[in-house]
Amino acid sequence: MITAMDGRRRWPVWVAGGYALAVLATTVWVQVAAAGADDASLAGVWLIALTVPGSLLGLLLIPGELGSLVVFTVIGLLQAWGTWYLLERVRVRRAGRPATGSR
Repeated sequence: MITAMDGRRRWPVWVAGGYALAVLATTVWVQVAAAGADDASLAGVWLIALTVPGSLLGLLLIPGELGSLVVFTVIGLLQAWGTWYLLERVRVRRAGRPATGSR
């Protein structure tokens, strides 16, 4: 049985999961737009904008277009994980329990 308390415990998952879903949906949209366009599409800009600030580091690390879609997607998913981790620590701290792994 799911109670209201379960919803309050899971809000970091909903926030980070929503961001990860947005990153994945944007990646699919960029891939479809790039496959259907004869000229260079600016659809990839949306993925870069969605994954800032990590994508700025990705722009410096990527030598060319090779694998940039994969790199930006991975950066976005890593940011989603980091968001979950930080929000989970906030949730646990507000609940008055020590965070997992803290001393």
